[in-house]
Amino acid sequence: MHIKDGKDREVIARRKKIKTVRYMSMKKITILVIVFCLLSNPALAQGKYAGTKKSFIGKKFLNSRNIPGLTGWQFREGSLLTAIDDAEVMTADVFKKGTTYIVLFSIKEDTADAKFTIADVIEVKNVLSSQHIRTGMCSEGANEAVDIVALAKKQNNVEFSRAIKAWRLNRDKRRVELISPKLVKCMNEVD
Repeated sequence: MHIKDGKDREVIARRKKIKTVRYMSMKKITILVIVFCLLSNPALAQGKYAGTKKSFIGKKFLNSRNIPGLTGWQFREGSLLTAIDDAEVMTADVFKKGTTYIVLFSIKEDTADAKFTIADVIEVKNVLSSQHIRTGMCSEGANEAVDIVALAKKQNNVEFSRAIKAWRLNRDKRRVELISPKLVKCMNEVD
């Protein structure tokens, strides 16, 4: 191509600049897509309800009543969230300190292994004395649902109470998910 004057050079320079800008824009978009994919990773959603106890996720233990960092916490209840003979055993343990409750969701991936790993945590603050956290004793509609944990009102005269808030451990994603409490009811404690 023969360049006749300065205008042709200007046009060619502009075209090169446009190509460079397009290339840089595509590069930025590609980087943004990669960052978005990494940040939207489901594992990052673990600990969404853990509050100040997020550091417990990933800890291993033999006995839930002897977990380092739980000094001063009172064990309230524990439940098996899977069948006893499942290849993976999942549990929920509830601890209380003052008006704060924590629920530790733990998994034993191999029945031959003695250690559990904390998969996720729920921290519920400012629980009233007329409320409690229930595990393994809830139902969703007409279906028994041992994998539901709920904040429910204590009621002495009735067998079941409606849930105020409810969560479920998603076994596939290994994280706690908030569920609608509308159909959830839990068995009351018997004194």
